[in-house]
Amino acid sequence: MTTHDDRLHLETLLVTSPHPGVVWIALNRPHRLNAIDRQLGEDLYQALDRLTGDPATRVVVITGEGRAFCAGDDLGAVEEHINGDYRKSPVIGNTLDPMYLRILELIVTSRVPVITAVNGFAAGAGAELACAGDLRIASTEARIGSALIKVAQAGGLVMLSRLVGAARATEIYLSGELLDAHEAGRLGIFTEVVPHDELVDAVLTQARRLAEGPTAAIGLFKELREQCAGQPVQLALRFQNAVHIRNNVEVTDAIEGANAFVQKRAPRFTGK
Repeated sequence: MTTHDDRLHLETLLVTSPHPGVVWIALNRPHRLNAIDRQLGEDLYQALDRLTGDPATRVVVITGEGRAFCAGDDLGAVEEHINGDYRKSPVIGNTLDPMYLRILELIVTSRVPVITAVNGFAAGAGAELACAGDLRIASTEARIGSALIKVAQAGGLVMLSRLVGAARATEIYLSGELLDAHEAGRLGIFTEVVPHDELVDAVLTQARRLAEGPTAAIGLFKELREQCAGQPVQLALRFQNAVHIRNNVEVTDAIEGANAFVQKRAPRFTGK
């Protein structure tokens, strides 16, 4: 991937565009296992906010440089925060609102599909970031989980429970251990596990496919997914029907999709 995205120049990220419509964001603090401090948190939030709002973006990939995906919040910055120095804190100012929570909200509610390419170690907030992807493709060298119980902290439930349910998420939390890639794949945390040297190609295959897909319809599906979570079935079905009606009104690609189906040809989606 050699084509660089000129829209952003952020010191803690490497942003590239390996294929039209595909934005590849690599967390770039390998010396700290891509742990989230203030700068990385702000840079990633800014990048996601800007890029997912750009009509030229059809899919976003998030991965890490080096041997880790993301080791969670930077413990050195957390320690400084505890001592009253908020300059590098992964928590916003002197509030109790961690940067990673705002990042997860952006990913889950974005109009475009997001792939997390888990190249290695993903723990704590890094595990939640990995779980936030619409597709989660992992290297065989990936490990994921949290040791929060070992430091008497609660957390790591919401994103993991979306994938494996509350009972399994509880089991993982109580273990305090990281799952290897194959076990995480078996449980459905990872949607695909591939040999480490095949990760980039596997992710690009899915990213290219999604970049050529009906982006607006995917965005509506994601909106529907979030509206229906935890709702009674009768209400969820009404939400689904309302989104179906909006789809037919708002999504230009719906006409192309229907025409292509009738004409027995591959659709040519614009993402609109």
